[in-house]
Amino acid sequence: MSPIRPICPMRPMKRALALLTGLLAACTLHAELLEDVRFSTGGPPAQAPANAGVVTLEIPRVATAPVLDGELTDACWQDKQACLGPFRLGLASTLARHTREAWACYDEQNLYFGVKLQRKPGQDLRVFTKGNDDGKIWEDDEIEMFFDPFGTGTEYFQLIINSGGFLFDATHRYVTVLDPAGAQPTDTKRINEMDLAWASGLQRKVAVHDDYWSAELALPLAAIGLAGAPAGHNLRFNITSADWDTKEYTCLSPTSDWQDPVQFGTLVLGKPLVAVLDVDLGNVGFGNNQLSVKVKDLTGQAAKFALALTLTSDAGPVEKREAFDLPAGGERIVALAFDVAARKGSWTAEVRILDDKGRPVFAGRRSGGIPEPLLVRLGSQATFTGNAPVVVAAHLGLGTVSGRATALKAALLDAESRVVAEQALGPAQGADLSARLPLDDLKAGRYVLRLIASDGQQTIATAEAPLRVAASPFEKTK
Repeated sequence: MSPIRPICPMRPMKRALALLTGLLAACTLHAELLEDVRFSTGGPPAQAPANAGVVTLEIPRVATAPVLDGELTDACWQDKQACLGPFRLGLASTLARHTREAWACYDEQNLYFGVKLQRKPGQDLRVFTKGNDDGKIWEDDEIEMFFDPFGTGTEYFQLIINSGGFLFDATHRYVTVLDPAGAQPTDTKRINEMDLAWASGLQRKVAVHDDYWSAELALPLAAIGLAGAPAGHNLRFNITSADWDTKEYTCLSPTSDWQDPVQFGTLVLGKPLVAVLDVDLGNVGFGNNQLSVKVKDLTGQAAKFALALTLTSDAGPVEKREAFDLPAGGERIVALAFDVAARKGSWTAEVRILDDKGRPVFAGRRSGGIPEPLLVRLGSQATFTGNAPVVVAAHLGLGTVSGRATALKAALLDAESRVVAEQALGPAQGADLSARLPLDDLKAGRYVLRLIASDGQQTIATAEAPLRVAASPFEKTK
């Protein structure tokens, strides 16, 4: 019987694993970024219908907050910049039969809204819902507010206030799931997941008059992830209303579907001080990672800032901060290293740029999944001696920095867990790899292919795949 061909030292296996290492550099893992996600379901369309009426408004910052009494007499509502305009019907240019208007302003703590809604004199307003968080509140005369604070197109907040002052608030997220009614087993559909646990902290007061009712609202910015009112932040939003006098559903920013965040309008929180040209989190995974942000000054004055990151995973939050100087009118790339202890699950990152007084001038959010640190799979777990090589596929799910500093090694173990062959593959240069494992000189038996990732000092991750080799029934015997 010829000796066992070792996986590592022997040239055929070495060539195969060299091929594996080469392919490793060719593919990279792309974490899902929320801002790149769009959806297609029976409800929201994949792309917003073209219309030129989408509301995009810069709203004023106020030194004195409005007194929440439901009456729109405060000085802030007299500011022309605070006026958001009249409501209309869907995507049409037609205005609602009853006048509906809205105003908005903000300070460091809250977004403030004033809404005035005409009503038929002598006709009772519908207030069937007389408790908070009752989903049937939409059947009342009501105001609905929608916020996608980071322009994700898939995650948003919903608040409903009826003319009795009662509140419904929830978060929504569009996700892709398998479709049991699909023609193929792999068919998917988009569904809207609603979470009623969110508490907005919305302060509100309603005033009812003979020919109109009005509401003043204060929404804490922290409740939607925008604590501190980042200068120049673009906040996606819409305000809608059900009018049971006229049986009309109206909206401030034209839309064909209230629940479609892609069609929301935009509120701009004042003038931006910096422009963030790029946010790169790389391939977030177990180990050492890096956030890189490209920033440009818009003020024409040199200033000091700090890049702040809060990344939350199954292992808990990680908080990092890096101070930097930004020259007048100049650009700079700022890097921030951070470690992730979670080996699986999802992650959410809050990225902020703060001025020298700790006030946010940029806020962004990213989200994705953490892959297994190392996976290995064989194209066939059972084969005959002398057969064609077995395909080996592996995936390295480490953080960007850890991945660059990771060395790979392959080993073949027999049924007694003894190493019969091993080979160093060199540094990893990507995430996905494949190769072929020659079998022509292996004895019949059970084996384990083990892939080992290390940082040069200690093992970071290992992955194994079993292989059974049987004697070929076509092999000639003496």
